[in-house]
Amino acid sequence: MEGGDESDAADSQAIIGGVDAKSDALGAIGSLGVAVEAASEETGALDVQYRPFCSGALIGKSTVLTAKHCVDAARKMAAGGRVYFGVGFDGTHPDRTVDIVELGRAPGHEGGSVGFGRDVGVVHLDEEITDIEPAAMADLSDADIDTRFAAIGYGVQDNKKTFGTRKAGSVTLRAREGKVFELIFGSFEAFKQWATTRDRSELLAHLSAETEEEGNEGEAACDIDCLLRKYDEAILLAGYEALVGAGEGDAQPCHGDSGGPLVRIEGGRLRVYGVASGVISTNQLACDYGAVYATLGPEVLAFAKKASTWSDPCGDTKIDGVCEGRTAKRCTALDEGPRRVTKTDCSLLDQACGQDGTGAVACVDPGN
Repeated sequence: MEGGDESDAADSQAIIGGVDAKSDALGAIGSLGVAVEAASEETGALDVQYRPFCSGALIGKSTVLTAKHCVDAARKMAAGGRVYFGVGFDGTHPDRTVDIVELGRAPGHEGGSVGFGRDVGVVHLDEEITDIEPAAMADLSDADIDTRFAAIGYGVQDNKKTFGTRKAGSVTLRAREGKVFELIFGSFEAFKQWATTRDRSELLAHLSAETEEEGNEGEAACDIDCLLRKYDEAILLAGYEALVGAGEGDAQPCHGDSGGPLVRIEGGRLRVYGVASGVISTNQLACDYGAVYATLGPEVLAFAKKASTWSDPCGDTKIDGVCEGRTAKRCTALDEGPRRVTKTDCSLLDQACGQDGTGAVACVDPGN
């Protein structure tokens, strides 16, 4: 299964075959994106562009539930722009954005259909969102198999890779355990036919990577042993993953829907049962045959509930910081590791506390 390399915003995961999801009842579902300065196509002037790469759901005033691989993508993208949670229907023109300042990954990092173990994570926000009710969370059970849920996200919506607006579609819960490709294709022969005839697809290249690394020359080719290994090793994490979609009338999650929630509204409250994790494609559709969702088994649910009560360890201290006498006090940025307050005693350098050219707190020579 492809978990989605969310480093390319244009290839982020949306719902294929779904409908626009503009209801205020879905306000807790937003986009994860990166804001970058880029030249306007019309004027050439520098402008801020909002580029969604994943989806997520607000589960606390300053906590968003998403996929673990989206958390990892956010960490990488923080080096090239401001990463944020976007509120609103259009992820490329969000109603508002709140900076992501801290990241968390659910316990369990081994196995799983996309190689991230329990593919659930959270991002924490610089400011509390108080005008949107956070979503509730719940685990699935075998009683939910063959029932339908709503899949929601901002990802790819067609073969032209249109993306960026919030779409919703119904999907059927098919399985909570078993071999992923066996569940999808029914047999190894059917899997082999798909893996070797889908127009020299990206997936075949992905399947072939291990063979190439072992020293084979020429065109990469995943032989029968390689395919058998892939067929046998892609296994749903029992209690922590589920296969959805590909049923009659079902929509199709895709790249960029990653981290988007599997939901229902029950008793007037939006309730999340999992997050989009992995998909495959065919030579006919950008994403096909349903999707794997990372679900909220006991340990992940406990992690997410604890994360939903997160309190900013920096309090009112900002990244630019303040001077307290000759001490420069500031909060660390996302790319500086765990969020925390640092205090630099400028007197140790025979300097004073002041500001640098950007307005950030710094140790400066006296009189400057």
